[in-house]
Amino acid sequence: MPDKQDKIEKQTKVGILWNTMSRVVGTFGQFIGGIFIARLLGPEEMGVFAMGMMVIGFATKFGEFGFHMGLVQRKDEVTAKHINSLFVMDLVFKIALWIIVWFSSPYIAQFFNEPQLLDAMPVIALYMVLECFSMTPLTLLRREMDFKSYSIIITAERLLVIPLAIVFALFGFQFWSLVYSKLIGVIISAIMAIHKTRWVPALRFDSQAGKELFSFGSMVFLRNLFRYGADNVDYFFIGRYLGTAQFGFYERAFQIMKLPQRRITRSINSVVFSTFSRIQDDPKRIRRAFRKLVLAISLVSYPLMAGLAFLAPIMVPVLYGEEWRPTVFPLQAMCIAGILRSIDPFLNSVLTATGYVRTTVYRRAFEFVVVGAAAYYGVQYGIDGVAIAISVAALLVMVVMVQMVTSASEITWGDYLFSQLPGLITSAGMVAIMYLVQLGLGHWIDPMGAVMLIILTIVGGGAYLGLHFMFRFKRVTELVRELSGDTKGGLGKLRKKWNKLRKAIPAFRTT
Repeated sequence: MPDKQDKIEKQTKVGILWNTMSRVVGTFGQFIGGIFIARLLGPEEMGVFAMGMMVIGFATKFGEFGFHMGLVQRKDEVTAKHINSLFVMDLVFKIALWIIVWFSSPYIAQFFNEPQLLDAMPVIALYMVLECFSMTPLTLLRREMDFKSYSIIITAERLLVIPLAIVFALFGFQFWSLVYSKLIGVIISAIMAIHKTRWVPALRFDSQAGKELFSFGSMVFLRNLFRYGADNVDYFFIGRYLGTAQFGFYERAFQIMKLPQRRITRSINSVVFSTFSRIQDDPKRIRRAFRKLVLAISLVSYPLMAGLAFLAPIMVPVLYGEEWRPTVFPLQAMCIAGILRSIDPFLNSVLTATGYVRTTVYRRAFEFVVVGAAAYYGVQYGIDGVAIAISVAALLVMVVMVQMVTSASEITWGDYLFSQLPGLITSAGMVAIMYLVQLGLGHWIDPMGAVMLIILTIVGGGAYLGLHFMFRFKRVTELVRELSGDTKGGLGKLRKKWNKLRKAIPAFRTT
């Protein structure tokens, strides 16, 4: 048993390392690529694509009955029957949804007052059908905790989509640039995943295996449906009442915020769910792991969100252009909400992996109602009003969610709050130092220019690290020491491989 536990812990750390590296590379690529795309296309064209993807995302949730999560969470052995049944169920649902979207295109275009959606929706909807061929093998990799391969495939897809979209945009494909690049990316991802797992898509369905997956997945389906509704109900009201351009501004703000916050959080959470599923019968280990995770996420996510909120008035006009200035305030409000919701995915993972799926359904339903009401009220005051309303709703939802977790597990409010203190204190100090530097240099340097943006970014990073060095929080020191030991082991393996490579290749022997 100890050997098995050590193996799971090792796989978890390796998985987090690979997924984090993948997300960092992907985030950097998407951030830089997003700047070029935003300047080539503009708010309205990007707004049309975002509307289409929002509709597809909502439709997809009707075809996601949690089968993939059921395969990962399953305690018993997974057979070829389960894998093929998963693929068949997924494919059948997605094809049915594609047909529905196709015939609904005129009504969708009319609802959003956007004629381009009439022709675009059937093509965009192909994405969810093609995704079936990548989701099943990627789920197998998560089940086996092979996060190295999983991360490489996901990163390759993201990095491929960006230059493709830019090339298509340069050739005048307008918003279709985003559509075509997205479809090509998911095809490449499917080919790589199928090759890695050696799984061959087969239209074989076993009713017993399907029933086993469905028993777990039905509650996940309801939860995911409510979650998607809560995450996109603000888009719905903005697209309906404020138009394509405002939708484009708001969506761009969300994408900028999401890059550092959600990418990093999800990179770790995809590993955490698999890990918690393996230790679901050991509540003490879950509690210890949860404290470390909250600490680690707050140390990374909080300074990014705080720094992004502070730099938004300078960054958006400098990088994206003056036409994107309406994005600034929604971005700042979203960063505040992002801090509140950074830990949210892990709270869900604790409940889902330990069998409390029904509880997460109630929570998501509550969130959907609260966020929907907030968005409906906020839209009367434009995208700024929506952003403020969503931030207030995020605080209320966070309190309810933590209460659910503490009631269903041995995790306490203290575990949740005290683990965040180092990240909160140093992030607040970082912003204060950045403000003083901007105030002091504003007499000699344009306070809203590119030079100031670079200086404040460097100052913020240095200030954050300096504050940690000054305070030396015990929990942070212990976490760094633990991760340093793991890193040394990984570097040692890389060194051995490098030495073998030098011996194998004559040209390296002289170096």
